[in-house]
Amino acid sequence: MDRTWHLPFRWASDPGGTRLAQPLDAWDTEASIFRPVVIVVAPDGREVFRELSRDFTDRTDDEPVLTAIEALGLPALPEPAPWAPEGVVPHPSKRVFTPSSFIPYFRAIRFNTMALSQRMVDERDRDQLVTEQRMAESFLATFDEWRAEHPPGDQARV
Repeated sequence: MDRTWHLPFRWASDPGGTRLAQPLDAWDTEASIFRPVVIVVAPDGREVFRELSRDFTDRTDDEPVLTAIEALGLPALPEPAPWAPEGVVPHPSKRVFTPSSFIPYFRAIRFNTMALSQRMVDERDRDQLVTEQRMAESFLATFDEWRAEHPPGDQARV
């Protein structure tokens, strides 16, 4: 993940979901995957924000997360140095999404949800599709910024 996505933070892997996902109530048993969850924890250990995605396609909007973080009034931290744990060799899963595969994936979500939202007669269902469409649009816009910082030639590290 770190090498593929140039992540400026540390992350955890939890194959099987037993050590982290299940205790966080973020394990999707049917799909056998970690459901996206964003948790903001204050320095004193209080949980000040939590949003658990409905399924693997759902993503938290930036604004509520940033609002919760900013409300803590903490000073900004410098960007951490790249993290490469000693003795860890990458073994990407066959299920992994590479940066280039996300573009068609989220474009498909955007266009499919746009079409399906026009078919819905129930406002709640339409709202769900429009929310998903906006999430895809937001991701694509953010991904364009990310690609500008990590041009394709930089993908050699992938």
